[in-house]
Amino acid sequence: MISEANFITATFIDNERKNIEVLLRSDDGLKVYSHILEYNPKHPSCKELLKVCSLDELHENTWSKKKEEVKLFEDSVIRVAEKTGIIKKLLKISKRAEAEDFFQAIFDFLLTDKKEHIDRLFNFKLHLFEQDVIKKSKDIKAKSNIRKSKTPLGAFKEFIKIWEESN
Repeated sequence: MISEANFITATFIDNERKNIEVLLRSDDGLKVYSHILEYNPKHPSCKELLKVCSLDELHENTWSKKKEEVKLFEDSVIRVAEKTGIIKKLLKISKRAEAEDFFQAIFDFLLTDKKEHIDRLFNFKLHLFEQDVIKKSKDIKAKSNIRKSKTPLGAFKEFIKIWEESN
């Protein structure tokens, strides 16, 4: 018999939401036992349950339990991955991939004349002129060439000329 006195919680145990696990306290309150029942609002056991736990509460309990199970599973996977060194390997791979993506982005920017890169050319030129080596340079022709450059690579070539002159 399900009552407020012995009821602990209840959750659906299948995706179809046809079966419910009800956790109940023993009469002495020292033990917990599980009672499985079919969700059928006409069945006496289900009627008893719905008196102490609404259908909304049942769905909420199920959602919370599944969320907690996922969290526990993720935590255990992380512990195993840390223990076996998988995480360190993945971080190395990730850092390498990020570096490769970064280098590829630089080459895409400098070596192609894609419209999106040309659109960024103005900002790139501004950034170049904010560099101390350009600010301090007396090479008016190279600075002018940076301003007039039609591609990021052209602007960067002139920057390198000024940088090499300063070193």
